[in-house]
Amino acid sequence: MALKGEFEMTIRSQMYEWELFGNGAFVAGDFPTAGREVSIFTGGFGNFVNEVSMVRDTEFIVINQIGCTPGVSPQESTVSGGALTKWVPNMLIQFVIGTTGYYRDPQNVYSSGVSGMASPYPKSIQDLPYYELWPPIYIISNQTWDVRYKFFNDLHGAFDDGYFTTIPASTNIGRVWVNYTLFNGTDSLIANRLLSLGIPITIDSVEWFRKLLLKSKGLETDTFNFYLQTAQEYRDEDDRVNNLLGLKRYNPNE
Repeated sequence: MALKGEFEMTIRSQMYEWELFGNGAFVAGDFPTAGREVSIFTGGFGNFVNEVSMVRDTEFIVINQIGCTPGVSPQESTVSGGALTKWVPNMLIQFVIGTTGYYRDPQNVYSSGVSGMASPYPKSIQDLPYYELWPPIYIISNQTWDVRYKFFNDLHGAFDDGYFTTIPASTNIGRVWVNYTLFNGTDSLIANRLLSLGIPITIDSVEWFRKLLLKSKGLETDTFNFYLQTAQEYRDEDDRVNNLLGLKRYNPNE
């Protein structure tokens, strides 16, 4: 994203929201069937973009949070005068890099993903998240990524059974939300270097590392021992801050 043609932003915090609404008369082809996995980008429903999301050579992406419509029981849905004014999809989402699903069952088999009840979007007093995407997902250059959802409450079956006759355009059928950080240009190079050193990739760590490089080494950054020392200094400072805040996580390698 260029600003006034002068420079390019190299770190951007971005959000992507996918939504599916009714459109009046029920048309089966406008809504996915229950149990079918569908891409929010290329699935053909809602505000899809019909384009595979691929990380370019000069990019590094960190997926920070994901969420979707919460709810399990179709009894929570509402019909007024034949119009479906509220629908609970019992929705799960899966994150996919290339052909590999991030969420897998205990037997390491591709699963349907995480439920909107665990990671709701939007959040509310009734639906508070108890799932945290940790560690975050790193996507390096030339990898494709996708978010796919499944509805398990049968919208098609409910219509066939006469539960409703129409779905107003104001009725939301399902939402998916993704929050991610895009590192571009030289910041993507720093992110890749930090990844190789085992340092968490965050906006703070990339900016801190950039400042330290410019201060200590200028552009002469090829000395491996310097990288190792810098990495250890960052880990020590990160541990110190987390200990003070009571946020330090268990690390089995320590």
